[in-house]
Amino acid sequence: MIRGISNYGVSSKYEIESNITKEYYETLLTRKISNKIIKTRIVVPIQNKLKVEIDIYYDCLQGFLTAEVEFPSEEEANQFEKPDWLGEEIGYQELSNRKLAHMDEKQFKSKVSQEILNQNKRIIEKLNQLIKNSY
Repeated sequence: MIRGISNYGVSSKYEIESNITKEYYETLLTRKISNKIIKTRIVVPIQNKLKVEIDIYYDCLQGFLTAEVEFPSEEEANQFEKPDWLGEEIGYQELSNRKLAHMDEKQFKSKVSQEILNQNKRIIEKLNQLIKNSY
């Protein structure tokens, strides 16, 4: 997949996603090596058949939100102009799910400012407006 990461340029990354059964999930929890991340994913269609995958986090990561756009080619990634409501890049390497899973609430709050959490709240409100207007 090609992913746009504005502060870091365009990057290519191999990612495996799969559905698992409830039983397998529960087995994995018994082998837990990090904190469980609870989030909701919203998929928002944007220009040129692209979509933004927005994750809204809960528990000790409450108020955190990430967005990711995947591109079919590097050329499309380089030409992408993000919607204004998407907000600013805050650093994928610092706040990846893997790193978040190893943080406690205090560590998380040292990495993510209240200003970013307030910005996320505004983004979520805009998303709710977009969803409401689409019905």
